[in-house]
Amino acid sequence: MSILFRRAIHLYPIRQIHLTKCIYQERYFTKKHEWIQLIKSNEVRVGISDYAQRALGDVVYCELPSIGTKFKHDETFATLESVKAVSDCYMPIDGEISNINEKLKTESDLINKSPYENGWLVQALIDEKIKKDITSTLLNEQQYEQFLETSKDSSDH
Repeated sequence: MSILFRRAIHLYPIRQIHLTKCIYQERYFTKKHEWIQLIKSNEVRVGISDYAQRALGDVVYCELPSIGTKFKHDETFATLESVKAVSDCYMPIDGEISNINEKLKTESDLINKSPYENGWLVQALIDEKIKKDITSTLLNEQQYEQFLETSKDSSDH
């Protein structure tokens, strides 16, 4: 009987399922179409929304700030040049630039191809108070979608 049991285990191995914790990192948006995403306890990634990249058209050049530069909320931190126009990007929150997306120097079209994953612009260090205010001062993804729907015919974006 034990030989038969061993053979059964050999022929039909028991599958183990490993569940890993998936942390959903929510993005927050401005009404000017920039987004931020918390990537570390005091660091955010900043980019432009899919809506903004579509409105801008094919991005051919981007001018990004130097690491260590400090920006206040709503200050211009980057400039994007497309086949249609040149557009400024405004800092969604106060922060100090800790990293820039070096790939954009040679592949600025990443902003169009992947605005949320590979086409991010900068990373910034923020303080704890700013971090706590993100949810109350910026739009979550659902609120941003509602904003886009209600302001389709508006000229403010």
